[in-house]
Amino acid sequence: MLVRASRSAIGLARVAHNARRSPRPQEDAPLVSVVIPTYNWSSVLRYSIASALSQTYPAIEVLVIGDGCTDVSEEVAASFADPRVRWHNLPTNSGSQSAPNNAGLELARGAYVAYHGHDDLWLPTHVALLMEAIVRTGAKAAHARCEYIGPEGRYRRIRGGAPPAVLPPSALLHETQLGRDTVWRNYREIAEDPDTDFIARVAARAGGLATVAALPVFKFPSAWRRNSYVLKPCHEQQAYADRIARERLFVYREVAAVAWRRLMRDPDPRMVAKPDGPLPPGWHVTEMRKVRGLE
Repeated sequence: MLVRASRSAIGLARVAHNARRSPRPQEDAPLVSVVIPTYNWSSVLRYSIASALSQTYPAIEVLVIGDGCTDVSEEVAASFADPRVRWHNLPTNSGSQSAPNNAGLELARGAYVAYHGHDDLWLPTHVALLMEAIVRTGAKAAHARCEYIGPEGRYRRIRGGAPPAVLPPSALLHETQLGRDTVWRNYREIAEDPDTDFIARVAARAGGLATVAALPVFKFPSAWRRNSYVLKPCHEQQAYADRIARERLFVYREVAAVAWRRLMRDPDPRMVAKPDGPLPPGWHVTEMRKVRGLE
């Protein structure tokens, strides 16, 4: 057990090394539209916007798309006073990120789109690494590795193998037209979660995804944190944003934490087990909304 874990940690450390190597940005680089879907969690939104604006890639716009927000999310977006940030609020709440992501795709002025969860964080090299993979391989879409972080730092996993089952949208970048042709589906019409469904169809249309063997994405799944949309905490994102800015060996320490949690065998943090048999349309999002305190 210890030997296998040690070998795994060594392999992940190599991934950590890659995460700090950013390709040299090109002055004529194509515009990348970063789409941040959000709903009434303004305390955490400021960290994802700052994470997007910190990118070393020189040509980005940040589209913050409210899913019928009624809080101060618009004021948070405006507080950055950055012309790269654009706010758009849907008239009513749709219940999942499909509608705001589709709105972001339509509003995107960039040749490429990257998605950023409003409670997730990126390293500054994230977009640059994905675009380097696009240019190097000629692919229409690319993905990076992502660390899933459970409550209080438990149940840590690094994912980024064969898409789509192990990928969150925050690790994905694709040609804008590819996304428009694919379209995010309404969760009420599909049994699977919209993320997995969309990424699977993007990968199929693109003929596969280019892979970045680095770790620039850090995800704090709200469905692993009961009543997250009621309590609306931001302390985890605040702490990680500070560490990313200050710790030179941040990624290495994260990789070590992942290896340690594997040894400790944390229980699965998912709060809803799939029932036996076919799932009814909308099951996945509906159950996760209950965990988050939205229903």
